[in-house]
This record gives sequence, structure tokens and C-alpha cells, in this order.
Amino acid sequence: MEGMIVRGYKHYDQQGERRRGFINSEDGAVSIYLIVATTGILLLTSLLIDYARIAAFQKQLEVAAQSGVRSALSAYDGPLYEKYGLFGAGGTDRNEIFQHVTQNNWMGDHNAFQMLRIQSENSHVNSYEVLGTHEVFKRQVLEEMKYKAPIDFTLEVVSKFAPLAGAMKEAAASVEVLEEVRKLYDEREKHLREALELQRKSAQSAEEGIAAFFPAGGSGSSGGTAANIISGYSSYLGWIAHDSALPEGERPMYAMEISSYAFSARTASNELLEASHKALARHRELELKASQELEEARRCNNEMRTVIQQLQENQDSSGYDRIDGEQTDDQPASDASANISQLQQARQSSEDMLLSDDWFTAYKGELSAQTAGFAAFDDGTAEFQSAVSMALSNPGSSSLMSASAGGLQNEFNHYTANYIRPAAIISARANEMNGRQSSDEQRKQKEEQAKSKWSEVRGWMSGMSASANSENQKAFDEVKQRFEANLHFNELTGDNELPEAEQLDPYDAAASSMDGMGSIFSGMADMLTGIRDPLYMNEYIVHRFHAYDPKHFESIMTSGGGSEFSDSLSLDNQEVEYILYGFHDPAANIAAAYGEIFAFRLAIRTMEGLVESRGLGHPLLVLAGALLYGLEKSIGDMMMLAKEGKTPLSKYVSTDLTYPDYLRVFLLVHGSSDKRTARTIAVIEQNTGITLSGTSTGVSGELTASVNLWFLPGLLKSFTASGILNGKVKGSRYEATKTIGWSYQ
Repeated sequence: MEGMIVRGYKHYDQQGERRRGFINSEDGAVSIYLIVATTGILLLTSLLIDYARIAAFQKQLEVAAQSGVRSALSAYDGPLYEKYGLFGAGGTDRNEIFQHVTQNNWMGDHNAFQMLRIQSENSHVNSYEVLGTHEVFKRQVLEEMKYKAPIDFTLEVVSKFAPLAGAMKEAAASVEVLEEVRKLYDEREKHLREALELQRKSAQSAEEGIAAFFPAGGSGSSGGTAANIISGYSSYLGWIAHDSALPEGERPMYAMEISSYAFSARTASNELLEASHKALARHRELELKASQELEEARRCNNEMRTVIQQLQENQDSSGYDRIDGEQTDDQPASDASANISQLQQARQSSEDMLLSDDWFTAYKGELSAQTAGFAAFDDGTAEFQSAVSMALSNPGSSSLMSASAGGLQNEFNHYTANYIRPAAIISARANEMNGRQSSDEQRKQKEEQAKSKWSEVRGWMSGMSASANSENQKAFDEVKQRFEANLHFNELTGDNELPEAEQLDPYDAAASSMDGMGSIFSGMADMLTGIRDPLYMNEYIVHRFHAYDPKHFESIMTSGGGSEFSDSLSLDNQEVEYILYGFHDPAANIAAAYGEIFAFRLAIRTMEGLVESRGLGHPLLVLAGALLYGLEKSIGDMMMLAKEGKTPLSKYVSTDLTYPDYLRVFLLVHGSSDKRTARTIAVIEQNTGITLSGTSTGVSGELTASVNLWFLPGLLKSFTASGILNGKVKGSRYEATKTIGWSYQ
């Protein structure tokens, strides 16, 4: 048994040793750790390889999408670009181009080894900008014109106006001052003439009621005069004495004569007193009215003074000054600056028309003195009546009656000399007014001539408005629909623009034309100091659209229009004018352009007229002469424009303006607006048949593709699910989508 135990133990011990040796042995240990480490490295390496391939795939996908979008934009509408310089979708289908370019971007030799086996899953192109949107449209126009427009406008237009700026500044100020003063001057003189007429009526009331009592030859044919009362009084006393000396019982011989004289004397003195009171009341009534007229004249005079001071101190001439400071190499020759001092004199001469406050005070005293003078006579008539009554009842009072009659005669003679015949005071006042108004008749003649010329121009304008026909109207109706549709697309209102009120007076027309010239110079000055976008749009309109041929104006000016003029009013002949003014009437836009050109010419020519008419003397006569000169010369300019397509800018500046130059200036003056942009788009759509609100200028390409995964799709799928990696894993392929946007701007 013991031996068995020992042997068993030994056996067990040997087996344990073997096991402990195997475990503690170092043979093969490195291989196991290497396998574990290599497995980890292999997993990491596999992950990194697929991740790197995904990154390369993402980059390749982006490059392909960019190439596809750029290539899709190459399909633009050729006629739209050639005619209007605008890029919009057209030609080959953009989806086909995008799909073709993106697939070819990664296609290679299928028999060769490919690191990335990319497979296109889906691709398409979306439009996200359209030309009908005003912002997009303007952006393309600015790209088209940003280099050309400033050079063209500055050299071709601003350089022509710069030499004229100083003279036009003074002319505009002179016309504004004289025109405002003219209205007040005429009103003042009207009130003064009315006051003088009221003076005459006062004197007339005295003459009509009183002069019969004091005939110019002394005694009258009847006893109803003061002189006859005095001269007949001695006979009256003799009749009384004769009849008083008759024996008692004898019948009086002169009773009838005595009674007749007494009745006549009392009646005449009473009538004289009544007539005098009535005339005095009339004097006071008319004096009050004359004083009111005089105060109105004073008010007008004060307003004249205020207007002159304000307009001379607060001239808005910044535009003129800024343009006057511009110097260009190709500036035309000019001698306009030599006339500036003469234009300044025309404006400053307006002060010569003012009357002093002392003048009105003196005239006020004159009106009062006339009434006071007749009141003194009226007092004498009351004394004369009393003297006559006393003389009739008391024969011893004859000397008092004679003295009273003499004093009354002297008072009336004095009043007559001053106010009736020869009316020295009234005549002196009238001569003073006539001297001041001596040029008014000549001025009125020139104003009538100017009105006749202005009526002629208005007749041309009316002839234009009546020349439209139904054939031309159809195109305007269509473009109106396109215009309103574009406004609606851009969420804008579509109210029609209204023309300015017609000027019915040549003076108003001249003043308005001068205001317009100020706007022109201000607009050009603003353009030179930074207003870029409106200028580019204006130049785009002039360069890309058709303007009216001014030769058709001649038929209106010579024969009143007719079929030749009406046939020329199609939309395609006046695209620039329609875009500028926006009237959906075939004749209205041309009439508006013609009217503005005439106003432009009138402003220039009126400036010249102020210089040419400076020798006429009275400031308002100079203004009337300048206006007539301006109208006559402007009519000649319009005829020249119709025949030659251009006019001289001014007799003082050696350069010409063409019809397109005028339109460019008016585009600047009227300013840019959403409605003008909508009209521009409407004309393009009318001419091309393309709806710009459906014509894209920007695209976004969406490309979906996949790449095969080599090692661990399951692990990468968990990455995409957790958001560590974009895209998604389908089976053994990784799929991603790339969106790229691009536009022509």
C-alpha cells in the first residue's frame, strides 16, 4: 500500500510538473501577443483605409458636382445674351449636362485597378435665381456696364455741360427771382392803379355834384349858382325897397320876383349843402378803399423785397457749382463765363423795382389830404347856407353872404386845380406811375408774342397725342401685361405713372424748364460723386434698346402729323422712351420726350435771351424779351433736331447734343425706380418671347453617388448611424450626397 501511495504521488507530481512547465514555458508566447496586436493594427488600418477612401470619394464627389454645375451653366440662351448681355437658362437640358459631366469625372478603365469604384446613384439640377427678380436683373446689368458706363457718360455728356454750369446757375437764379417778383410787381401796380382810380372817382363825385354851382365862366344862365345868388341879391333888395315904399293899399309890383329869388337862393344853398355832404361821404368811402388798395400794394412791395433777399441769399446751386468745378481734357470751347456778370446784373436789377416805405407813407397822406381838402369846402357850404338864410331874412347881412360865397369859390377852385382840372396832384401821381410802368405796354406785346409761340408748341404736343393708332396700341397692351406681371412677381404695385401737369403760361414754362435744368446738373454732379448703380442702368438702357428717330418730329411741326408720324409710333421704335416714361399709349412717351427736350432748349435759350435782351432796360421787360427769344430759338432747335438729329448745346458752347444724349440726361433726371426696371424687363420679354421670371440664372446641382467599402462596412455603418461620419452605408457601399450652388454673377 505504501508503495502504491508513493508511486501514485510520484505520478501525480510528474503530471503537475509537466503542466507547470507548459504554462511557465516561454516557447511560443511572442506569437500569441503578435497575433493579438496585429489583429488590432489590422482592424485600425482597415478602418483608416476605408476612411481615407471615403474622404477621397467625398472630394471627388465635390469636384464632380462643381464641374457639373459649371458645365450646366454653360447652357445659356444665346440670343438673350447677344442682344441684351444677359445670362439665362437655355439650350441643352441642364440635367443632362450635369449628369454627363459628373459621371465622366470619375469614369476610368474598367479593366484596370481602381482605388475608388464610384457609382452614380442620382443627380439633378435645381434653379434658385431667375432674371425676372429685380435684384438679379440689376446685378447682371451692373456686371455688363460697370466698366463702360462711367467713361461714356463722363466724356460724352458731363464734359459738354461743364462750361455752361456757371452761366446756367446765374440764369436760373435770375429767372426765378424775376418771375417771382413779376407776379408781385404786377399785383402791386394793379393795386396802385386802383388806388389812383379811386382818387379820380372821388374828384368826379365832387365835380358831378358841385361844379354846377360854380361854373367855369362865373355866372350861369339860372339863379342856381352861387355867383347868381350873389349877383341877384342887389335886385332882390331893390324889389323889396320898391314894394315897401308903395302907398298903402297899392298892390306890390315885385312880390313874385322876391319870392322866386328867395326860393331859388334857399334851394340852391340847400342843394349845394346836400351835394357837398354826399360828395364828402363819397370821398371818405373811396379814401378808405384807396387806402386798402395802397396797403395791399405795400404788402406786395414788402413780399417783393423778401423774395429778392431770400432767393439771392439761399440759392440751391450745389449741382451747378460741382459741375462747374469738373475739368475734362475734351471739354468744348466756351465763352459762356464772359456773360455771367451780365446775368448777375439782370438778377440784381430786380431791386430797382422796389418802392420805399416813405413813398407809401407820402401817398397815404395824399389820399387823406384830398378828403381833408373837400371837407374844408364842405364846411364852407354850411356857412354859405347860413349866410344866405340870414341875408334873405336880414338885408343887412349881404356882406357876410358875399364873403362866404367868395371863400367857398376859392376852396372849390383850389380843390379843382388839384384834383379835377388840371388835377395837378392826381396828374403828378399818374405821371409817376406811367413813368414806372412805361415799359409795361412793350412788355405786354412781347408777352403776347410769347403766348402765341407757346400756343404753337402746345399745338404740336396736342397733335402728337392725337396721332396714335390701334395697330401700335396692341403691342403696348401686351407689354403692359408683362410689366404688371413682373411687378406682381416682385410684389410691387402697378399703378401707372402720370404725366406732369401741362404748363399753360410761357412764364411758368420758362421757370419750370430752369428748375429742370437744376435737376439735370444736380443729377450729373451726384453721378460724379458716387451714384453708380442708376447710371449703369441708364447707360444699359441707352445702349441696348431702340430710341425714336427724331426725323419724324418734322411732320408734326410742319403738317400736324398724319400717317407718317402715327406709323412711327410702334413700340420697337420707342423702347427707350417707353422705359423712361412708362405710358402705355403709343404717342404719350414721344410727346413726353419732345416736351422735355423743348423745356431743355427753352432753359438754355432763355439764358442766352437774358444776355441778348439786357439793353431793354426794365428788368421785367428784359425777362419778357428773354422768354420770347428763348421760345423762338427753341422752336428753331426742335426743327434742327428733326432734320439733323442734333442741336447745338448753346451759342456760347461749341458742341452738339444728339437725341440719345437728351434721353440719357432725362434718364438721369427722372431717377431709377422699380417700375422702370419692370418696364425694361417687359420690353425684353416682348422682344424675345422669354419670360424672365421663369429664366434661371443660378443653379444648384445635387449629386448622389456611392463607393465600395473594402473592409469593415458594419463598423462604418455604426459610425454613420452615430453621426461620426456623414452619409450612409448600404451593404458594402458607402453613399453620400453633395449639393453645389452656382450662378452667373
